[in-house]
Amino acid sequence: MLKLSNKGLLIIAIILSFITTGLVYSYLKRTSNSQPKDTVSVVVAKVDIGPKTRITPEMVQVAMVPAPYLQPGGVQDPKEVIGAMSKEQIVVGEQVTARRIVVEGKSAGFTGLIPADKRAVTIGVNEVTGVAGFVKAGDFVDVIVTFDQNIVGDNVSQFVLQNVMVLAANREAEPGAVEQTSSNAKDKKELVKTSTVTLAVSPEEASKVTLSEEKGKVRLALRSFMQNADVSIAGSVTPKDIVGIHSSPVPDKQSGEPAPAPSAPPAAKQPVSGIQMIRGTKTEIVPIN
Repeated sequence: MLKLSNKGLLIIAIILSFITTGLVYSYLKRTSNSQPKDTVSVVVAKVDIGPKTRITPEMVQVAMVPAPYLQPGGVQDPKEVIGAMSKEQIVVGEQVTARRIVVEGKSAGFTGLIPADKRAVTIGVNEVTGVAGFVKAGDFVDVIVTFDQNIVGDNVSQFVLQNVMVLAANREAEPGAVEQTSSNAKDKKELVKTSTVTLAVSPEEASKVTLSEEKGKVRLALRSFMQNADVSIAGSVTPKDIVGIHSSPVPDKQSGEPAPAPSAPPAAKQPVSGIQMIRGTKTEIVPIN
């Protein structure tokens, strides 16, 4: 058996170390060449972010990912994310995309148009009650309701709300008139105008509008383009307030015809000057000429 000296063993160890170093270098070079060189920054969730959550700087961080791995709409600037509201759940490590957040000042669909302290309530209108279709989104209106005597004991109109913002008139997908085929006409098409107006109201105002539409007739009054927040003091109005009190003839119970108007009382007799004469049981006045 060949015995190697310590010097020989040292030489062999040095040779093996060079071989190992070369192999490692070759492997790392091949690995680096196989990966894409271009990387981009993207904002990712640092913690789990729940839906409808205001995003703070502590919730996100910037990570470098290969360019092909960047998701469509991935946000690359953290300033565009901080302060925004998440639409849905974003798990830790997941890229934050523009479609999954609501940036302040931008609409999140129709719900993004509703003020934070308001609710959207839709009422049905027609050409008359809806100001002939002139009411558009962004206008301000007053809401008037009319109840008949079966509801409150007398016909009455009242301003229910004033200075209410209009969120939408009809729907953007189906503006104006909707064409439907009349069941009574075979060769004719009749335009059926279905019109709605959506208002931004408080919860208490929403209850008033709902009850007014259910039990009465609602009409809109369009306010001026030069908008102001003034509220007019207007009380309820009844027919008596407009034309006064008028008594109607009472029908006769037997004939059903209106009873004749009561005749004026007979005029009082004027006293006659003269001499009173008593003859037996009779008394008479003899005028003096």
